[in-house]
Order: sequence, then C-alpha cells, then structure tokens
Amino acid sequence: MLSKILRAVGALPLLLVAAWSFQTMDLDKIAATAMPSALAKTIEWDGGKVDIIDFHGVAFLDDLWRGGTALFSVSSFGYDSIAAWQVFTFLVDLGPIYAIWILESTRGAHKWSPAYIPTLFSVAAQVLGIGSVAPIFYFLCIVFGPSASSLAASPPQRRTVWHQSNLLLIPIVLILHTAEIFGMFFAESYDVRHYWTWAWQLTPLWIGFANIILGQAIRLLRVPFSPSAASKRMLGVLALVSAAVWIYTLALSPHSIPTLFFPETGPQEGLILHSRKALQADEVAGYASTFLWLIYAFADLYAAGLIGTVWLVYAALLPLVTLAVGPGATYVLGWYVRESILSSARPKGNSSK
Repeated sequence: MLSKILRAVGALPLLLVAAWSFQTMDLDKIAATAMPSALAKTIEWDGGKVDIIDFHGVAFLDDLWRGGTALFSVSSFGYDSIAAWQVFTFLVDLGPIYAIWILESTRGAHKWSPAYIPTLFSVAAQVLGIGSVAPIFYFLCIVFGPSASSLAASPPQRRTVWHQSNLLLIPIVLILHTAEIFGMFFAESYDVRHYWTWAWQLTPLWIGFANIILGQAIRLLRVPFSPSAASKRMLGVLALVSAAVWIYTLALSPHSIPTLFFPETGPQEGLILHSRKALQADEVAGYASTFLWLIYAFADLYAAGLIGTVWLVYAALLPLVTLAVGPGATYVLGWYVRESILSSARPKGNSSK
C-alpha cells in the first residue's frame, strides 16, 4: 500500500495536466460554438456548405457526434489554415498511442489492471479529449500497474507484448485510423471528408474489436509468427508515417511551431478560434502526459537497477527528439527502447552459463 501511495504522489503532475486540458478545452464552449451547425445539420463557411449526415442510424450516436463533425470541419475542410496543419499531424500521431496502449494491455503482468482496458479509455478520449483522458490513464497505470522490478522478476511470457494475437494490430491501426485521417483531410470533395470524419469518431472501438477478433482467428489458424520480426517492423512503419507527416508539416507549413501547436492563453470566441485552441491544448496535454509516463517508466527502470544514469539523460532529451521527428515517432522510439530493456532483463538469481 505504501508503495502505491508513493507512486501516486510522484504521478500527481499527470492529474494537473488533465485538469489543465479539461479547463482549457472547455467542452461546454465547444458544444455551444458547434450547436448552430448541429441544430441546422449544415456546416457553412466562406468557401462552401456541407449537409451533416446521420451516419450511424442510431439517434444517440448521431446526436453525440454531430457537433464533433462541425468541430473537425474547421481543420479538415481547411477554412482555418493553422488548424488544418496542426490537427492533421495531431490525429496521425494518435495512431502510435492507440497501438502502444493495446500492446501494453496484452502484457500478462497487466491483466486486470487499468492498462488491461485501453479501449475504454481511448473511446472516452474521443468524447472528452485525449489530453484530459490520457493523463488519468497513465496515472492509474503507474499507481496500480506492476513496477519495473516486478516485471523484471516475472517470467518472459508475463512481461512480453509480442504475442501472436497482436500480429495484425499495426495494419488495423493503419487501415482503421491513419487511412481515415488521410481521407478526412485529402479527399477531393468536402462531402467525402465529412463522411470520413464520421467514420473516424468511433475508430478506437473498432480497433479494439478488430484486434480481438483477428487475434483469435490467428490463434485458431496457428499462423507462424516471429515476435522479433513482423510486429516490430510494422510498429516501425507506424513511427515512420508519423515522422513523415511531422517533417512534411515543418517543411511546408507557412506557420511557426509555436503558432501551430501552442494555444492562446486568453479566451477565444467562435467555432474557428475556440476549436483551434481546444485541439492545440488537447495535443499538448495528450503528449505531455505521454512523455511524462515515459520519463516515469525510465525512472522506474533506473530504480530497479536495469539502466544507468545515462539513460535518464537520454529521457530528458525527449523534447529535442520530438522537435526532429515529432511526438508520435518519439513515443514509439522511447517505448521500444524501454520494451527492449524489459525483455532482456533476467529475473534475479538467473545467470547465463
């Protein structure tokens, strides 16, 4: 119990990030600014007009997400240039988060801990914002999840994430998430972009279901599988996509990094300005909490005697790596290094002959 209390105290900054995100995004204001479009079932801007469709055919779901399609139209239709660049990179970089959360959930040592139910949190993030949900998720994982020392003492099958059931996870993320984001931003007609915006709203749920169903199929079919090869390479592909989008943005965007990614401190009125501020805050908080979790994870490895002091210095360099290749690719890199260290750790008392 004492160790959990100490871990909770150490992880309190994550809850501060969640509180900042929730306050800055101001979901009530988002709903109010999107309400005229939702009620009229029409999105209008200086460059055109699109009728809001009923996508799900279920009144509750269509009512829940209708305002969200207006919110994302600001960026996906491109009538706010700053939002168009920022939100595209932001949403692409959610792919690594979805993938790694699910990979972590399949670690045997995480069974029945908060990390075991990532889809619940990722779906909640679609409603409340990843910046408000991710810090709480990471906080719970730190407090109630296994420490690095207990993972290192576990048998390899309880600490690995490279299971046969995860063979198709990355292709699932690329098809059900990344491809839809490209459709949202690059489809030729606004009506098609609007369609893909609807399709993406419940993507985390479909990713979770698809991975479970296809994972079971792989087990039943006894597909040959090398965890050190296929899954790791595919995770690298996901990181490369995020890095390419980040570099593309830095190279071609007419806006500076602070303008693109850091929200204004004062109130912003209207759908365009407030949605820009809200989604900037969402991204900042989402990845600030992700990198805090990574830093905690490396500190945990250090406390367990699995790494030396130099690795803490490397963890402190995350901002520079992020500037070079973007947050999504940096997260994959940092997580993969941690995973490699955990995988190579030997339980105490074991030694190679």
